[in-house]
Amino acid sequence: MNAAFTAMTLAQEAPPPPVNLNRFVEVIDRLIEVLSRETQLLEKRLLKEIATLQTEKTMASNDYVKLQTALQQNPAPVNQAPEEQRSLLREKMDALQALVSRNMMALASAVEAGERVFKVIKDAVQTRRAETGGYTATGNFSYGVSTPKHDKVSIAVNREI
Repeated sequence: MNAAFTAMTLAQEAPPPPVNLNRFVEVIDRLIEVLSRETQLLEKRLLKEIATLQTEKTMASNDYVKLQTALQQNPAPVNQAPEEQRSLLREKMDALQALVSRNMMALASAVEAGERVFKVIKDAVQTRRAETGGYTATGNFSYGVSTPKHDKVSIAVNREI
């Protein structure tokens, strides 16, 4: 039992195996490709089509995080790589960073546009409710009022993109 515990502890403390930098570049390229497609869809406001990318994006992101974490724990592959390969890695990381920024702006723009649409709908519903007539408690017909009685309107919003 003690030997098993010691072996388990040593296995947990052992550094991860070295990362293959070519594999890391492939994962970055895959993530760039998926984010690029997603950003284009966001910019074109084709939000329904984005759902088809989510599985692929999640897998690429998870692979990237695993390899990035392994490189942080054991940077030897980067430190020992030739300058040409490190330069390529820097270029890929810069491209990924730029695309992530562009993607975030496109996503924020899409969310803002959606919120503006919901505000217009909410305001229209409030106005319509204010204009609608009905019978009062005394049985007289009321043609409505110019301002709504309630300032809040319930609407459901699906913010998932």
